[in-house]
Amino acid sequence: MQRVILLTLILLSAALPPGAAAAPDVTLEFWTISLQPFFTDYVNGMIATYERTHPGIRIRWVDVQFAAIEQKLLASLAGRVAPDVVNLNTEMAIRLAEQGVLVDMDAAVPAAEKKRFFEGLWNSVRYRGRNYGLPWYVAPNVLAYNAGLYRRAGLDPLAPPATEDKLIAHAKTIKDKTNVYGFMPNVDTIRMLHRFQENGLAILSADGKRAVFNSPAHVAYLAKYVQLLKRDYFPEDTLRRGFLGATERYSAGQLGILTTGPQFLLRVKQDNPDVYAQTLVAPYPMGKGKTIHLPTMAVTIPKTSKNVKVAVEFGLFVTNDRNQLQFGKLTVVLPSTRAAAANPFFKQSGATAEDKARKIAAAELPFARDLTVVVPQAADLYRVFREAIESAFFGKMTPQEALDWAVKQWNARL
Repeated sequence: MQRVILLTLILLSAALPPGAAAAPDVTLEFWTISLQPFFTDYVNGMIATYERTHPGIRIRWVDVQFAAIEQKLLASLAGRVAPDVVNLNTEMAIRLAEQGVLVDMDAAVPAAEKKRFFEGLWNSVRYRGRNYGLPWYVAPNVLAYNAGLYRRAGLDPLAPPATEDKLIAHAKTIKDKTNVYGFMPNVDTIRMLHRFQENGLAILSADGKRAVFNSPAHVAYLAKYVQLLKRDYFPEDTLRRGFLGATERYSAGQLGILTTGPQFLLRVKQDNPDVYAQTLVAPYPMGKGKTIHLPTMAVTIPKTSKNVKVAVEFGLFVTNDRNQLQFGKLTVVLPSTRAAAANPFFKQSGATAEDKARKIAAAELPFARDLTVVVPQAADLYRVFREAIESAFFGKMTPQEALDWAVKQWNARL
């Protein structure tokens, strides 16, 4: 009788359809950008849920600081020890897609899954007509400002600047009246490309084959900020340290106005509760183009993964409606899926600065899009642009000479 039962079990096992047997042990390495310590519990909880519902699969989470993520990833790819799933911003993802090291998500993701995302966000990590990342979360810039410094400068804290020109005027007044820098504008590295576009100034010709960012309007815009730096209306480290330096100065009470993704309010809250208590928030002052750069965080899959199919499935889990909604409730970012973004939570107001920033950011979405310039040899072209901008700011070239040189270099490569 026992032999009959054993034979029956063997036959049943042989008849099981493919995939019905217990999944083999798989370990995925998952890298994120600067989510610890604020979201440690959230990520660990999300991973625990996935592992509980996917027996045999284990997730090893590694959190990497923003400044180190790209170099660390490149080194791991060269050594063929790269993570299976990695969080990148649009600019980094495009550079890696150009090198051919990321999985094509248009091919790997079922059509029904693609439809969950906003079309514009699904296309944000697109290179040569193919998408190389799952949109995760977005954070339109908002304006955070120190009401105490506003009052010291004789400005009305209840009347924040509604335009870029007004923002500059307020920043100058704060510096003149308090001897504290009013702002650190987002003009470092390649972010001037975003500022141009926010002011309705094109970067490429309509056919994408020529750079056109040396027109009189482009030159005048750059020259305006060069003069502000020369007159000491923002510090030189703006060009070296960008938003991280701005957040640190603001948290220390040494900056009047911060234009940043609203999630950075949580860092201000942790670093200096007194400054946080003085912080008010307002919509991002739009330029003449009436559009706002919308940085997109994506989940990408390196081709070197030994478990690409499982990695894609985990990436879709991280970015599903439920997890994006839960993440949005914990921080001041917005989801990339239609269902999560439609939740009434994102229309609610609240008493805290981050609650108000979340509502403001949600209202900005109709004006926001990812303005990352997608070009061949992006890393090289971005380096050229960065060198040109810094040459103008530090007096090595005039704004006209700097942009003419950069356009010539770009056109030789496009």
